[in-house]
Amino acid sequence: MLLTAYIMPLYGFNSLIKPFNEIFSPADPLTGWAGALAGGAMFLGTGFGGLLGMVLNRCCPDPRWKWLVTNVLLVACIVLGAVAGWSQSYLLVLLGFALPGGICTGFCFAQSLAFLISWARQLRCTGLQSGVFGLMFGVWGAIFSLSAPMVIERWGVEWTLLATGAVLLALAVVSSLTQRPAPVQEQPDEPQRPSLTQRQLVSVRTFWVFLFFFLIFLAPGFGFKVIVQSLSQQVYHVSDLEASLVAATFLISYGVSRLICGIIADHIRLKPMYLFFTIGQITLLLVAAIGLPHVQGITFLVIVMCLIGGLFAAGKSLWGMMMISIFGPSSFRTTITTVLPAFGLAGLLGPLTLNWALRSDEVVTTTTWWFYGMAAAMGIALVLCWMLRRLDFEAFDQGRRQTLHLHPGSHSELDRF
Repeated sequence: MLLTAYIMPLYGFNSLIKPFNEIFSPADPLTGWAGALAGGAMFLGTGFGGLLGMVLNRCCPDPRWKWLVTNVLLVACIVLGAVAGWSQSYLLVLLGFALPGGICTGFCFAQSLAFLISWARQLRCTGLQSGVFGLMFGVWGAIFSLSAPMVIERWGVEWTLLATGAVLLALAVVSSLTQRPAPVQEQPDEPQRPSLTQRQLVSVRTFWVFLFFFLIFLAPGFGFKVIVQSLSQQVYHVSDLEASLVAATFLISYGVSRLICGIIADHIRLKPMYLFFTIGQITLLLVAAIGLPHVQGITFLVIVMCLIGGLFAAGKSLWGMMMISIFGPSSFRTTITTVLPAFGLAGLLGPLTLNWALRSDEVVTTTTWWFYGMAAAMGIALVLCWMLRRLDFEAFDQGRRQTLHLHPGSHSELDRF
């Protein structure tokens, strides 16, 4: 719980969209670019958390101090967000709060996931730990989505940000004091290999297939996560409270899905699961595109969003396990920081494209086409998922190129993970 609290302002950013628009785009509080761009910039920043890690690895070798410093920097960014609101400086929102705050969050994500997975591997329950990790993300996001609008209505967005920073700082201090590294133990069923460097990682085709798969796979879900309240109010004209409840419902279903699929992943191979998640998203996006113009009431949209969000969440929950399966456990820390740009770009493209659809005079029509477009992109992701295979370390050591899975009848063990 302590190690996941930092996610509140990111996963609950949907509740900050309208307040930021009311300050910086007052003529268009629901679909103005100010809120969507700030949310997208924060998610984009997460993709570059590895840059902060490179700096901190040199000056803070102790993991506890590294954790505490990163959280203090995140809180400082949140304070700058409050100052930007008071001074009405949108440049400060982007360059002082959203982008650097996302960078800090990205490194917190990588650090906390690596810490928890290291414990889970000792206990042989990596999937369960991944699921609990994801569940807490949904819970924290739902709490923020419900509480922030009420606090903002009473005290304003600036004081809400300051209160959020105070809570995060307190939890970060306690978590830094209670961290205990997992004991280093060799896993007898896993070959011990030196960690791949970033240069080695980006030199293999498997990495790029993996990166582009996740970039496409995550984009629709991120669009819903950031724009869910604006989408509900713009299409169905619900109240602020109803929109907050829709966002909280989406995030709770997101968290529960991550928990369930994490538990299952300890017993089922990952590749068939990801093929199912991808096909499921394609199907549901098409259902949403067909049904949106014809079905009245917000219930249909909420159900479809929660189902899509559940599959999106399941894929995110098993992201770390997927990296370990393909690139090996020894390279996990390097792999996760190198793949984070896909996470960040998906967090930028999903919200901005959906916000563009909502700005149309024919909002239902453009949102429908957004669903169709995302379904088509997810079809590309399905092909990339089929191509994925485990890294061939023997070929890598000999300097040979990595082969990709293309033929439907292929039965190589590298295709099974």
